[in-house]
Amino acid sequence: MKSAAKETERLFIAVKLPEEIGRVLGQECAEISERLKFAKWTHPLDYHITLQFLGDTRKEQIPALLEALKEISGKHTPFKLQLKEGGTFGPGSAPRVLWAGVSGELEKLQGLQHGVVSATAPLGFRAEERPYAPHLTLARKYRDELPFSTERLGKLRVPKLGDENNCSENDWTVDCFVVYATRMHAIPMYEIIENLTFF
Repeated sequence: MKSAAKETERLFIAVKLPEEIGRVLGQECAEISERLKFAKWTHPLDYHITLQFLGDTRKEQIPALLEALKEISGKHTPFKLQLKEGGTFGPGSAPRVLWAGVSGELEKLQGLQHGVVSATAPLGFRAEERPYAPHLTLARKYRDELPFSTERLGKLRVPKLGDENNCSENDWTVDCFVVYATRMHAIPMYEIIENLTFF
């Protein structure tokens, strides 16, 4: 008898951060990690904006899921996003999550998220009840002896790429979204099992 773990994949749907922006953001986080102790820092290749967390998904469900998402991908056009300064979730002195914010064409991002949730609902997946708040998780579980404060964090500098004449150096164009499978204890931890490009 096969174990339940082998019969399922732990999935979520997300917008992936481009590798070059992720690399620069990762360097910034490496500097911050020297003065702030979090239990786990996100690997730069794992930076993403979640659209929907699906959880443990039976493998026989995956083909229908991907087919439904392909239909959604055909109904969206590329849009621009930009990293901005972030914040924390959880108690102010010991936050659960350190995150980077996102700005730009958020109405299109929210439209994509709504489309994804609508496409997965007939397959039995449920959306979170809390309002959608797009962000990139940078670190989890504050573990420092000193209480956390924004003063100790300092100014989280978002990546600046391109030449000096580029006024939106940390913008990127979202022209696809992905389905990730979680690989616990792997580095990086998330594996793309499907890339869904906008038509």
